[in-house]
Amino acid sequence: MVALGALLVVAADGAGAAKPRPLQTRVVGEIEALAMDGSRIAYDVAGGYGTPPRCNAVYVWNPMRHTTTRVSGRGTCGADNTSTGAGVRELALAGGRVAWIVNQGGNSESGDHLYVSTVAGRHERVLATAFRTGSVDGILTGNWLGGLVGAGSFLGVDHWATDSTGAVNSARLQRIGTRLGDLAPGTDAMLAESTDGRLVAVLRENGSVGLYSTDGALLRTVTPKGAPKEIAVRGDYLAVLTKASTLEVYNAHSGRRLKAWRVARSAQSLDVSSGLATYAAPLPSTPGGPPRVVHVRRLKSGRDRVLATTPPELVGVRLEPAGLAYAVSRFLPGRPGAVVFVPMRSVVRTLRAR
Repeated sequence: MVALGALLVVAADGAGAAKPRPLQTRVVGEIEALAMDGSRIAYDVAGGYGTPPRCNAVYVWNPMRHTTTRVSGRGTCGADNTSTGAGVRELALAGGRVAWIVNQGGNSESGDHLYVSTVAGRHERVLATAFRTGSVDGILTGNWLGGLVGAGSFLGVDHWATDSTGAVNSARLQRIGTRLGDLAPGTDAMLAESTDGRLVAVLRENGSVGLYSTDGALLRTVTPKGAPKEIAVRGDYLAVLTKASTLEVYNAHSGRRLKAWRVARSAQSLDVSSGLATYAAPLPSTPGGPPRVVHVRRLKSGRDRVLATTPPELVGVRLEPAGLAYAVSRFLPGRPGAVVFVPMRSVVRTLRAR
């Protein structure tokens, strides 16, 4: 891990603007997934077909303690080795635990495998599996896993089944412990997109947002004004990124709409923490291109600043009280990717810059 050089270009709105001092860890291979909890950052690195072949692997990096630990083992090694599978499709981190979903499949079948491990080392185990058959380009009938979320001491996942028409005929939100435990039944409880360890935010197919306790109780339903694309919850705030390129902010306790602002076109990878929201977007000159720009916005005032502009392409952005993390799949074609951490004090300095 070294201080970041040319990877990060920080927006400076005045001559006296303070530049963040990010840290980075470079990887051999492309980064496929990113998660963060506290000061720990989890990421998945794709496998390779060189000589010798390289395993797909999940790591946990703590930039505050200067440690990096591989937490996956043999089962995850071949995650990218099937013809139609997505590999490590989802990744979540909660305190001393990390969980990920490996998707593998062929032309007529697909399967999800839920792995869990401690952040201390390679102790992965498969906690659940779900399989379906049919056509990967059409209808698949059977069981699915998704909606993996984590924060604090809570890890959760959705488990559902589809019939021969592709319709969901059963679903449940579950807690991930030593085994899976049911929290909330029914399609209204899918899919979980965000948790702060106390609340679980579910983005439903009808466009409403269900806010559940981590005990499974439905606390309230919020219906955004715009069609939601992504949601994130933290403390007092529920943030909704809409398909119309707006950011709607709600009180997470009452459901009352507080603010709404325009955001960059094709914004994605929404997260909230410490009264701030962050998201990734393409360059203004290429609104339909890959995400390359990291934005930070104050939820009360709406003040928005560009924190970083990266080489293609951003895999994700995550925000915690400790700071902001983002992953670059690769610097340039043929060159390795990196995970970058910007301390919160540096994020705040960027927002204060004129």
